[in-house]
Amino acid sequence: MKNNHYNWNYDYSQTLWMKMFLARPDFRNNRSEVLITFEQALDIIKTVDALTQGITKIIYLVGWQGLGHDDCFPEMEVVNDYLKRECDKDGRESLCWLFNEAKKYNTVVSFHGNLADAYSQNPSHEEFVKANALCNGIDGKPAVIERFNDRDAFKTSYKQYWESGLFKKYWDRFCEAVPVIEAGTVHLDNYCVAQSLNPYTTAQEDIEARNKMLDYIASLGIDVTTEYTYREAELRAESHKHPIHYLYRTTGKPIPEVDWRSVPMHTLGRIPASWWTNNITAAECVNIPPALYSGHLTDSALLAVFYGAMHGEDIWMEHGVKTENWADEFLYQFCTLQLPYFYLNRYDRVNIVPDGEDYIAYFSDDIVSYGKTGTIVKNGVMLKEGNDVCLPLDKECETFIAYSENGRSGEWFMPDARFEKAKIYEITTDSNKYIGEADIRGGKISLTLAPSQAFVIKAE
Repeated sequence: MKNNHYNWNYDYSQTLWMKMFLARPDFRNNRSEVLITFEQALDIIKTVDALTQGITKIIYLVGWQGLGHDDCFPEMEVVNDYLKRECDKDGRESLCWLFNEAKKYNTVVSFHGNLADAYSQNPSHEEFVKANALCNGIDGKPAVIERFNDRDAFKTSYKQYWESGLFKKYWDRFCEAVPVIEAGTVHLDNYCVAQSLNPYTTAQEDIEARNKMLDYIASLGIDVTTEYTYREAELRAESHKHPIHYLYRTTGKPIPEVDWRSVPMHTLGRIPASWWTNNITAAECVNIPPALYSGHLTDSALLAVFYGAMHGEDIWMEHGVKTENWADEFLYQFCTLQLPYFYLNRYDRVNIVPDGEDYIAYFSDDIVSYGKTGTIVKNGVMLKEGNDVCLPLDKECETFIAYSENGRSGEWFMPDARFEKAKIYEITTDSNKYIGEADIRGGKISLTLAPSQAFVIKAE
């Protein structure tokens, strides 16, 4: 499964990895509010595979455990029975069915988890309290950091979590409960450092403990993707608005004012991808190869020139599970955000320069990406103009996708094409629909696309 020189199981810069929100808890009624069942998830996966031409995909399931999203953590061993198929005995049987069926559609099903948050309702709570594996206040008692799902939420203290042996105990249970080792990847949300005040743990101690956790997970053959870019300093959270600062202020010490640019990216080399690639500079975007670290850039000006990983999750949450309601939006994001991201990630990042409030990014092979106009140019030839795009889907340049948001007729440039005669297909939610044949002359092809239409262009 190893397929890139950074030794990840997947090249996340060339893989479509997304989340899928299945369910949230309704603790007042002791039930799960289901948005997508395991059976419906497979229907979505089938359609996504058709729209994306069978490329490798990873779907991280959100709310697969307990009664749904953010239930049970840091325990991850009880599958949500509300998501099961009628023909199966329980949720775990249905989950394993989904895991295996998804393989037929070039999709790896994996799991959204959390090692940072904890709840007093969990069976493990007293064990964590006894081991001081939760962040304590200055009184030595577990501190309530914030509220999730109308419940008090605590933070785990990574140093004691690791040294007590609780991490290995509960992680191994997770691996026994679901096929995460076979998936070879897992998403761990909100993996920020939270310091305990009594006994006091330093940021560096907690960072080192988190690294040991990551190394243990890696030793089992599992990649870890996460929510953010982690650059922690003493008594500092990702944001000064984060609720944990209420705890830190009880020390009576001033919270240090630290510029995140001066703090190392502590998980670089251990975490290959994040949903929100924040706290990263323009120069780092150039110097850190996307195959080493990739994701969706939070800075909109940087996103406009480098593009980024689409989330998927927001599409189904907004539009629901009916294919006719979400397919157009999915295809739009895939063609205008993910496809350019794949393409640019195959080239070396050479330089980036300001362009007013935007940027211009330069790549090898004389490729230039202009954030202000949303254009990508190669050797002076336009490959993407606004939301009209024609780019190769694969490294071998054997399959191209052309897409237009508002419709376009005329010549489209294909300087990377290795063939002169092409077959044209329309991308649909079921399968590709044959349109006809066309010649590629002088690196150009004539196409007429209706609004929100996408064509696949392949060698004849």
